[in-house]
Amino acid sequence: MGEPVVAAPRLSLDRYLKGTRDRLSSVWHVPDGYAREGGLGLLYTAPTEGTHPLYLCVVRGDNFISTEVGCEGQAYVTRLGWIHAYPPAGVGSVPVYRCLVNGGREFFESNTADCEVRIVGGPPGWAVTA
Repeated sequence: MGEPVVAAPRLSLDRYLKGTRDRLSSVWHVPDGYAREGGLGLLYTAPTEGTHPLYLCVVRGDNFISTEVGCEGQAYVTRLGWIHAYPPAGVGSVPVYRCLVNGGREFFESNTADCEVRIVGGPPGWAVTA
């Protein structure tokens, strides 16, 4: 897919649902059949102090986010933007956790520390809220 160039300083990282459990989080256009569930925060479209890139990756047909360009040994899809490694000073922010539904091995992203009562994969970073 590549890494589109945009003029906006930030883009909304949104979570989408297809069917009853197939989730995808992206700042870009998503495939047909996905309905927006809500926003997870804003990602910068260019490097900003205290940020690192966030990537969209895929494994077994399931999308997940990663801070590693090599997608932890899985397939790279695109760079989503830049996310803070820690809560930034002086600006509103929310944690973005990578989560896992046990059994189905389905990845999704959440702002809740308990991953909506699922398995927490750790916060890849902090998205800004304004």
